[in-house]
Amino acid sequence: MEFARITSAAAREALLPLVDDDISAVAIAEDAAAEAAEIDALIEQELGPDFAVIDEQVEQAERDFAAAELVSAFRVTHELTDQIRARRTVRRATREALRSWVRAGGATGGVAA
Repeated sequence: MEFARITSAAAREALLPLVDDDISAVAIAEDAAAEAAEIDALIEQELGPDFAVIDEQVEQAERDFAAAELVSAFRVTHELTDQIRARRTVRRATREALRSWVRAGGATGGVAA
């Protein structure tokens, strides 16, 4: 027997601090995968053949949520850009109004007719 496998969860948890970090990470990932597979099996057993349909609908909803999140993040960045553009436009318009006022003689104290 080249490789021994500890099957007891209590023994594995007790020995986990003594094991290399990479090995413990793999063991934790295997435990999580086994638990997820067990939960999926129980759900499939409870729901029957409709489980695949429900699972696909959940995955589609998660994809839709991720896409909506991307769209909202895109909108937020463009809203900020639009605000910056609006502020720059106002600043340019004010600058042009002041320049035209100076050209009309407003800076010399004269009153434009």
